[in-house]
Amino acid sequence: MLGTGHDILETNLHHDVDAIMSSGKKIRKTPRPSIYDYSEYRSFLRDMLDNKKGINPSYSENAFIFAAGFGKNSRGYFGLLMKNKRNLTAKSIMGFSTAMNLCAEEAIYFENMVMFNQAESEKEKIMFFERMKVGARGKKAKLITVLEHQYRFLNEWHLIVLKEVILLADFREDANWIVAKLGNTLTAQKVTEGLNDLMELGLITRDMNGKLVPCEKVVIFNDNGQNFKSSKNLHKQFALKAAEAMELPYEQRGAQLMTLCVPKARFEELRNEMKNFTKRILEEFPPSETEANDIVVQLGQQLLKITE
Repeated sequence: MLGTGHDILETNLHHDVDAIMSSGKKIRKTPRPSIYDYSEYRSFLRDMLDNKKGINPSYSENAFIFAAGFGKNSRGYFGLLMKNKRNLTAKSIMGFSTAMNLCAEEAIYFENMVMFNQAESEKEKIMFFERMKVGARGKKAKLITVLEHQYRFLNEWHLIVLKEVILLADFREDANWIVAKLGNTLTAQKVTEGLNDLMELGLITRDMNGKLVPCEKVVIFNDNGQNFKSSKNLHKQFALKAAEAMELPYEQRGAQLMTLCVPKARFEELRNEMKNFTKRILEEFPPSETEANDIVVQLGQQLLKITE
């Protein structure tokens, strides 16, 4: 079952390295973040700052941005950056790369990570994510592998459907059977890859008998602006499927449409009503434990401002 949006998992795997003063004297061990363990550059910047403070307690946010080439009039900039109120430019990307003493390979990865985070279009995000994957190759960057599974989850409609298909009473772990069950809208390879993605993300597992089962019967996706942006391609795909369903016989579909004239101030109230409706449906229609679950359905909602 699908809510709206999806939280990207964040994994930070740090490695202990010796902190060395410029004189070469070892002062103590402190974790230096590995850039290849990150997909969000703001988290990396924050952890790198904490690392510097661990070595030198007097090191500050201002010292960090000054080292990145910002002037004294930029005091407070780091805080705005952490709150997503500022983005990095090409110049500031280079500045922070220098301030963090990144090698050439790390600097390239950092640049692509920044562009991936700040990309507006899906095409751009895919391009920079692919560049991050290339940059992390051979670096034991488990996070990139996890992100690849997550990225497909947010961009390929069938992964969510496959999670529900395994609950069917007559389910068979056979790619060709699943392909037929979904009306030949997928290839057997896509099915196999999709089940693997769900396994890697911890959304499905095997019970004591080796049967595929969901780790959670219902997955709730947080509804907020950032998560909706991340999953908008998924919503588009299901919207297209809803359009295709209009050609099906009445017995196989349901559709309702309302157009209302309301005060603009009540738009958020309508959005909350949609959330409450979704919550009620999920609570009242969980997979049955007493009856055969023999179909998978998709219920969508859209709230659109037709006028400004």
